[in-house]
Amino acid sequence: MSSNAADKESTEIRCEEKSRGGMCYEVILAEPSADKPATALTSPRPKSMTAEEISQKLMQAEERRKSVEASRLASVGERMTRLEEASRKREQSTADFISATQTALEDKLDTTSNNREAYLNGLRAKISDHLNNVDGVRKQLETQTNELRQTIQDKLRSAEENRIENMGKMLEKLKDHEEYAQKVRLGHEEAIRQLEERIQAKLVVAEAKRETEIMKKLETLREHSNKISEAQELVSKKNEEIMKQREQEVAAKEERLRKISEEKEAKRLEILKITTEKLELAQVNRSKEEEELKKKTAERLEQKLEIADKNRMELAERAKKAKEESDRRAELVRANKERLMAAEKHDTASSG
Repeated sequence: MSSNAADKESTEIRCEEKSRGGMCYEVILAEPSADKPATALTSPRPKSMTAEEISQKLMQAEERRKSVEASRLASVGERMTRLEEASRKREQSTADFISATQTALEDKLDTTSNNREAYLNGLRAKISDHLNNVDGVRKQLETQTNELRQTIQDKLRSAEENRIENMGKMLEKLKDHEEYAQKVRLGHEEAIRQLEERIQAKLVVAEAKRETEIMKKLETLREHSNKISEAQELVSKKNEEIMKQREQEVAAKEERLRKISEEKEAKRLEILKITTEKLELAQVNRSKEEEELKKKTAERLEQKLEIADKNRMELAERAKKAKEESDRRAELVRANKERLMAAEKHDTASSG
């Protein structure tokens, strides 16, 4: 009996309602005991029961059955009540949720609508302010544009006036420069003319000197021939022929000298013609330069004047070289004459 009591105490059965329409049972087993189970006792012999006891027991069993059914019905009724309460609560909760959700949605829609209206009103106000600002900026820009246009027109007018004034000053400078160039050109022409006159005078003087020298040499030769003829009146015909031959040679030499003189004169005239052509070309170039001077700046004018100076120096150099060449040729002629005279003297001395 004690072991059975211990087993009953160590074994528990717990019942708990976990969900709707179901029960959860938890069985806790006792620890295994090392005691051997007691041997089953022999049940006593049942006593003979009377009909009254049997009927009483049947009535008790019927009462127990009814009580069990009543407790079961009560449990089912309680469970149904709980289910109905739970369903009602669920429906109430669903209705509350739907109502709260609908209210929240309506509030949210109202808030959204209000916010949208406020946003649209703010946006309209911003757009209106922006349009007002744009209009103000446009008017300001138009004012600034008009002011800038007026300023530009004033500057253009002032620039035009300054340009006209500068053009007048530039024209005056060009006129002054042209006058100065004209003076310089006249000075150059005067210098060239004086140089030509000096060259011509020197050429005339050289030609006169040359002719004087030639005449002196011829006179000397004639005198010498006369002296030779007077000293050798008794010379034979051979000597006369020799004298005639010498006279012919002298005549030939005079002819050669005359030809040389003519050649020199032709060369002098050719040099003079070349110089004149160059002067005319320089004059044409100067006239072209004058036309270009009216169109170009002072720098080009100075370049043209430098070119004219260079040409003038070249002409002077060429004239100088021509004079030196003429002097050299005159010197050669004089040397030839001296050699001829020396040869004639030597022949005369050898024949005498």
